[in-house]
Parts: sequence; structure tokens; C-alpha cells
Amino acid sequence: MPFHIIASTGRTATTFLAAALDTIEGVIACHEGYGGADKEAEPILPLINLENALAYQDPENARRVVAEKRSPTVIEAATRAAGAEILVDVAYYNPTIGAAILELHPSARMVGIIRDGESFVRSATQLEGEDMLPVGWPDPAKPLTDREKFIGFGRIRPARRSAEGAQWKDWSAIARNIWLWRETNLLLLAARDRFPDRVALIEFRDIKERSEAFWQGIATTLNLPSIPMVSEILTTSFANRKSTGYQIGPATDWTGAERAFLAEAQALVEEHWGNGRGHHS
Repeated sequence: MPFHIIASTGRTATTFLAAALDTIEGVIACHEGYGGADKEAEPILPLINLENALAYQDPENARRVVAEKRSPTVIEAATRAAGAEILVDVAYYNPTIGAAILELHPSARMVGIIRDGESFVRSATQLEGEDMLPVGWPDPAKPLTDREKFIGFGRIRPARRSAEGAQWKDWSAIARNIWLWRETNLLLLAARDRFPDRVALIEFRDIKERSEAFWQGIATTLNLPSIPMVSEILTTSFANRKSTGYQIGPATDWTGAERAFLAEAQALVEEHWGNGRGHHS
């Protein structure tokens, strides 16, 4: 049965996106394993958390995770149980396992959503209070709830014996989230380079602008029927800001070292994006 994925750093309206795709007849769209982004119901797919960090550390770990939790047998059973013909999983962890999914599922396709670095870091960085959407690294001094700790165990970070791993303990939350943004997007770009006919990268700003091209680009890439809600979606306002609001200012307020790190990360992602920008399969 057809199985496709959507991947991003997180903080790219993926919950909203999964709910919209779930309206297509014959499609079950999950958000991090939950059908239609409904986390009050039982998950459609086996959940992934700690495996995300393991998959980042070693491609063989990624293959093992996919073989266990995203195998053809698992996907077919979940799709049939939902009474659907096509399953789409939208998840922050898909960048680390995306290439392994495309290896194991020859007909699978992937959409990667890339948000600009500064706005992602501002959205993902929490300095105080409980983060109900803990995608990014919190301030190292912030007390964490048990939920935040659990989710944090699966968040990717530099290998401990690497140069950046050695610096990690001294990095601010801003620096850590710049790193997270860079590495996640490099994973998306690497998957596109390996599977150029099966991976498309789309800019988050297009959904913010309620662009029809964003939605039709997803439908075309994933071989989905036209999205019936597209006209309604284009007139719908959605908030992608956390309830606590941004807790850090714009990059102009950051330290010189943080601004330099952001500029380096952006340059690296832009360089790798290159001529592939805007490519849709």
C-alpha cells in the first residue's frame, strides 16, 4: 500500500498539515503516528521517540528502527485498520529515518519542509515555563517537567566525541537550536540528493502565505488526489506561535557568536540546497 512521509525540524505547522491531509478521501494522515493529529485516540503507527537520537547517530540504527516500526507489514496493517488506501506520516523525526524509509519502501515519497533559521530558533527556544511543544533545546538552566525530559531523550545532539559535542555543555539554547536546525535540514537535503526523484523540499513561508502552490506541491509530490479543503485552507488563519510566545528576541539581540553561528549554518544549508531549490517530483 502507498506510504509517504513529510519531514521537518518541527515548528512548521505539521499538526495543521496532517489534519488537512487527513480530509482527503482514501488517505489516513498521521501526525507523529496519531491519525489526523488526534492524540486523544490510540496511535495508528508505533510511536518513535528515543529512536530518533539513535537513528541520527548511525544509519544502521535508522534502518533497524524502520524495519521494526515502519516495515511494509506495519504500514499495510495500519492503513487497512484505518480503512484507507494511502498512509502519510507527518513527523519531526522523519528526517533521521527518511532515507531508511525510502530504501525499504521503493514507492515511498518524501516532502521536506524548511523554515528559515532565525524564526525556527525563536519559536523553538524556551527559557522558562513548561514547553507544551518541546521541539527545540531549552535553556540549559531551565527546570524540566517529566514530559519535557522524556521528549528530550529523543532529541538529536552532536556526537559526544565530536568537536561540537565537546562544546555542547557551554552552548546556549540559541546555539543548540541553530545546530538542531542546521543538522535537520542537512538530513533533508541528503535524502533529496540520494533520492532526487522521490523527495521534494518546500519552504515553510509558502504555507504561512497560504499559498495554493504549497498544498498542490505536496499533493503532486506524494501522488495524492487534490486536497478538497484547499480553498478553505487558503482563507484560514492559523497560529504557529507557542502559547507562551517567543521568549527570545530577533537575531539582532543575540550575541555576536550566536549570530555568526546562524550565518554559517544558513550558508551551509543554502549551499547544499543549491540548484535543487523548488524541485518537485
